[in-house]
Amino acid sequence: LSVALSGTVLSRCPACARNFANLYCNNICSPNQSLFTNVTRVINHTTAQGLPQLAVVEYQCFYQQDFAD
Repeated sequence: LSVALSGTVLSRCPACARNFANLYCNNICSPNQSLFTNVTRVINHTTAQGLPQLAVVEYQCFYQQDFAD
Protein backbone atom coordinates (compact mmCIF):
# COMPACT_ATOMS: atom_id res chain seq x y z
CA LEU A 1 0.00 0.00 0.00
CA SER A 2 2.76 2.48 0.92
CA VAL A 3 4.66 1.82 -2.30
CA ALA A 4 1.48 2.16 -4.36
CA LEU A 5 0.65 5.49 -2.72
CA SER A 6 4.19 6.74 -3.26
CA GLY A 7 3.99 5.59 -6.87
CA THR A 8 0.92 7.74 -7.33
CA VAL A 9 2.68 10.77 -5.88
CA LEU A 10 5.83 10.10 -7.94
CA SER A 11 3.97 9.20 -11.15
CA ARG A 12 5.34 12.25 -12.95
CA CYS A 13 8.76 10.64 -12.80
CA PRO A 14 8.70 6.87 -13.43
CA ALA A 15 12.42 6.59 -12.66
CA CYS A 16 11.90 8.28 -9.28
CA ALA A 17 8.98 5.95 -8.52
CA ARG A 18 11.07 2.86 -9.38
CA ASN A 19 14.03 4.12 -7.34
CA PHE A 20 11.80 4.82 -4.35
CA ALA A 21 10.13 1.40 -4.59
CA ASN A 22 13.55 -0.30 -4.84
CA LEU A 23 14.81 1.55 -1.77
CA TYR A 24 11.61 0.81 0.16
CA CYS A 25 11.70 -2.89 -0.71
CA ASN A 26 15.36 -3.17 0.28
CA ASN A 27 14.64 -1.50 3.63
CA ILE A 28 11.64 -3.69 4.40
CA CYS A 29 12.28 -7.04 2.71
CA SER A 30 16.03 -7.57 2.39
CA PRO A 31 17.31 -10.71 4.11
CA ASN A 32 20.54 -8.74 4.69
CA GLN A 33 19.00 -5.90 6.73
CA SER A 34 21.42 -6.46 9.58
CA LEU A 35 24.28 -5.45 7.29
CA PHE A 36 22.99 -1.93 6.64
CA THR A 37 20.31 -1.16 9.26
CA ASN A 38 20.82 0.07 12.80
CA VAL A 39 17.69 0.15 14.99
CA THR A 40 17.82 3.30 17.12
CA ARG A 41 14.43 3.30 18.88
CA VAL A 42 11.84 0.71 19.81
CA ILE A 43 8.61 0.89 21.80
CA ASN A 44 6.50 -1.68 23.62
CA HIS A 45 3.43 -2.50 21.57
CA THR A 46 0.41 -4.70 22.20
CA THR A 47 -0.80 -6.71 19.20
CA ALA A 48 -4.47 -7.04 18.23
CA GLN A 49 -4.36 -10.42 19.98
CA GLY A 50 -3.21 -8.76 23.22
CA LEU A 51 0.38 -10.01 23.00
CA PRO A 52 3.22 -7.67 24.00
CA GLN A 53 5.99 -7.13 21.47
CA LEU A 54 8.62 -4.57 20.52
CA ALA A 55 8.02 -2.30 17.53
CA VAL A 56 10.77 -0.45 15.65
CA VAL A 57 9.91 3.23 15.31
CA GLU A 58 13.29 4.62 14.26
CA TYR A 59 16.29 3.26 12.41
CA GLN A 60 19.32 4.34 10.43
CA CYS A 61 20.31 2.87 7.07
CA PHE A 62 23.81 2.79 5.69
CA TYR A 63 24.22 2.25 1.96
CA GLN A 64 27.25 1.79 -0.21
CA GLN A 65 27.87 4.63 -2.64
CA ASP A 66 27.21 2.48 -5.71
CA PHE A 67 23.76 1.52 -4.35
CA ALA A 68 22.95 5.16 -3.61
CA ASP A 69 24.04 6.18 -7.12
